[in-house]
Amino acid sequence: MFEALALFFGKWYGRLKAFCMLAGAWGFLFSVNSLIGFQAGFEYDDGLVYSTPAFQSAEKDKLEPNTPDYWNAVNRSFSFERLKPVPWLAAWTLKVLGVKIAFFCDRGSEGADSLEASWRKLADYFHFTRTEDEKYRLLEKGRFILYAAPSDSGIIQARKAGVTPLRVRKSPKSSNPLESTPGKFSERTLPLSGF
Repeated sequence: MFEALALFFGKWYGRLKAFCMLAGAWGFLFSVNSLIGFQAGFEYDDGLVYSTPAFQSAEKDKLEPNTPDYWNAVNRSFSFERLKPVPWLAAWTLKVLGVKIAFFCDRGSEGADSLEASWRKLADYFHFTRTEDEKYRLLEKGRFILYAAPSDSGIIQARKAGVTPLRVRKSPKSSNPLESTPGKFSERTLPLSGF
């Protein structure tokens, strides 16, 4: 009977010890990342979400592209967008490790308040960049350790800024005009990210 008790307590002590080691490692990583202020950037359109339905919704209203009314309609149609599970999990993993998450949107900021509110648990920052130079300056200025993008231009800007690029595959049904050729710049690709 004493042997059975010793075996039982020994097994649970080993599990407690492993849990404490993992919790300590997580605490260390979270503290270091939080104190240094590391950030990870994710392109929103075709990176974190399949956003073509939101753009199609604005086009159905016959709004002139790239006008404030058009961007207002696109940004308020976020409920039509479909979440991409693998990039979303990657962003949450980094967030849990203390890395600040920034979303980069290649669109206007008009009407984006509801879009930002819907992502407030994950996104620490929203950047609405209308030019690639704007994106480059933000990446260069911040403490970005990773930039996940479906577009070639996003990968180029990350490389220019000295940030590690990660390719997110674009959905085959996407209407996003930005060119996307995975592997063109010898960057790593996030597996199963095209769904």
